Amino acid sequence: MRYEVGKIVKTHGLKGEVVVKKTTDFERFQIDKELYIINNNQQLYLKIKKIREANKGLLVTFYNYEDINLIEKFRGCVLYTDEKPELAEDEYHYQDIIGKKVYNEEQVLIGEVSEIMEVPQGHILKIKTGDKTALIPFNDVFIVSVAETIVINQIEGLL
Repeated sequence: MRYEVGKIVKTHGLKGEVVVKKTTDFERFQIDKELYIINNNQQLYLKIKKIREANKGLLVTFYNYEDINLIEKFRGCVLYTDEKPELAEDEYHYQDIIGKKVYNEEQVLIGEVSEIMEVPQGHILKIKTGDKTALIPFNDVFIVSVAETIVINQIEGLL
């Protein structure tokens, strides 16, 4: 099974460096680590040569792609790995949460998780509720359970 770990957002400079938006909390980005993208229906492996933190994500250089002209075509590509990390009881993969239906404790459908946002205080679920969007902190105060669906504690003013 493949696990999404990030997305190549844009290039940075002329020497093949790219800005990567992480979509994982696990340490997937390390020097000499191999990730892959799906490009034109083919799996293409990229090995990390350099990595450093930046304001808008990670700045990553891959072996054999140290030129903007070589790496530019991968802009917008999602980075994957096949390595499944061990999860604690209250940990989840982003891909296991995105797309889940969200209900309140009275089993009334609120919407569906469309995105997980990282903020300094933790994670926030972006819930698509018809033509609107709701933001729900992903913590024990608001999340009652996570299984086939997500049940939230819908306190007054939350939605």
